[in-house]
Amino acid sequence: MKKVCQCCGRNRKIGKFGKRSDNPDGKNIYCRDCMRDKRVRYDCTPVGMIIKKESIKKWKKKNKKRVSDYNKNYYQENRDRILYNYRSKKNTECILITEKSSKRKINKGRDLCIVIDPKRK
Repeated sequence: MKKVCQCCGRNRKIGKFGKRSDNPDGKNIYCRDCMRDKRVRYDCTPVGMIIKKESIKKWKKKNKKRVSDYNKNYYQENRDRILYNYRSKKNTECILITEKSSKRKINKGRDLCIVIDPKRK
């Protein structure tokens, strides 16, 4: 089954349209590609940016436990990389040694920080 997008005018499969319960066929009048373009353009406007920031704040407030768990897991998995980036911004000399490669990243500065094995917990 096919349907014509009201925005781009292309004849597309019905699966390329999102759900919309108030339409007779139960599908949106715009294809998903056009809806994505509209949303991206709206998110770049000043009003869209404000609304997006507010909705992110509301979601984070509603899902505090989920965000906290995610941040803890991310920090544990990427602890050495985070510390390396933090210390390298503070003008310290950091050497990052990983198990996968023997490459060393060095940032010259006053203090010394050696980070070994980013998977260490």
